[in-house]
Amino acid sequence: MKNRFAVLGCLALALTASAADAQRGSRPIEFGVDGGLTVAFDDPTVTLVSLPVQDFRVGFFMTDRVSIEPRFHLNSQSTDGGSFQEYHFELGALFHPGGYRTGSGLYIRPFGGIVGFNSEATDDSDGYLGAGIGIKLPFSDRRFATRLEANFSHLFSEGDGSNRLGLLFGLSFFK
Repeated sequence: MKNRFAVLGCLALALTASAADAQRGSRPIEFGVDGGLTVAFDDPTVTLVSLPVQDFRVGFFMTDRVSIEPRFHLNSQSTDGGSFQEYHFELGALFHPGGYRTGSGLYIRPFGGIVGFNSEATDDSDGYLGAGIGIKLPFSDRRFATRLEANFSHLFSEGDGSNRLGLLFGLSFFK
């Protein structure tokens, strides 16, 4: 199962990069970082606050209404007693109902990804699917925007998995 997600993630990234190269001359690219608040309804409930940055993302506009967005997160901790690594790789598609207009407006974002954990005690990865709704608010010379999003996701892990609610708040730069 782990290898399937890794292969699918690499394939999706390769396809995204080649599609982005074809579109680069006429479409903008959105670079961004997001901070976040996530509540996982496990037993016990877990709340994660990631400030100032939770994820790094790059959005490639395929059309005026659709962009493909890979995002990545890596957390590594080390102490005298051992180490712990956590990674997230996610691929989403943003649908902009009003079309791309200098990085502003409402968007809907279905996404899927893989999250992995590695420590002396465990080496595990699980997949997840979700959807979010958000808004981009341009400022400055319209090459920068604030981005706000609320989302829901389901992590497919052993047992029933877990449901998560998230709030993202970020900054975008359009090139």
